[in-house]
Amino acid sequence: MAMIYLIRHGQASFLSSNYDQLSETGEQQSAILGKTLQQKNQQVSLIATGTLSRHEQTASHCLQSFGSNIEMTQDPRWNEYDHMELLSKHNPAFTDYAAIGEYLKQQENPMMALQQVLNASILDWIENKNDYETSWVAFKQGVLDAIAELETKLEKGQTAWVFTSGGPIAAVLVHLLSLKDAQFIDLQVRLVNSSITKILVGRNGLSLSTYNEYSHLDHNPELITYR
Repeated sequence: MAMIYLIRHGQASFLSSNYDQLSETGEQQSAILGKTLQQKNQQVSLIATGTLSRHEQTASHCLQSFGSNIEMTQDPRWNEYDHMELLSKHNPAFTDYAAIGEYLKQQENPMMALQQVLNASILDWIENKNDYETSWVAFKQGVLDAIAELETKLEKGQTAWVFTSGGPIAAVLVHLLSLKDAQFIDLQVRLVNSSITKILVGRNGLSLSTYNEYSHLDHNPELITYR
């Protein structure tokens, strides 16, 4: 039996001028993950990443700590959806991070307000309420095509690591667990930065083994982040 590790990127720089960069915490999370995998004598045969900087940086810090220079393959189908597009389509006032930041300053609980707005914008997307550059249906299908292609490349006993974002991971789970599309929101919001979701590759196809495993961060609760 083969295995696919879907690894969520380390903490990025949310609400900064460039979100698509790991924070110092994100770099630390990624390095700890690599060291933990090395200590557990984990093996890896194939590595794929999205094309976003936070994916590549997470992979780089993880593999450096793991002690491997295996070649990585980039695939844009593992990229996250454009959350800024979703937010601006949901509320035209959200033109950039600065505008969102100003909105959040006016809220009694900024983080709760942010999550509510994000969830609402994602639900709009799933329900196709606006004209999006990439529809929910196209996004999900792209992710499923990517993991199906990866499945064909794995031989018995091999493991692939995919450094990606919460959206693609949650989309895979919605499919594997035969869930309603709207449940994508709850699955995604619970994914911890640098967590691993393990997918078994068996004779009958793909199945979920573990979801959102982040025990490598348990020694320091401050490292358990969701953005």
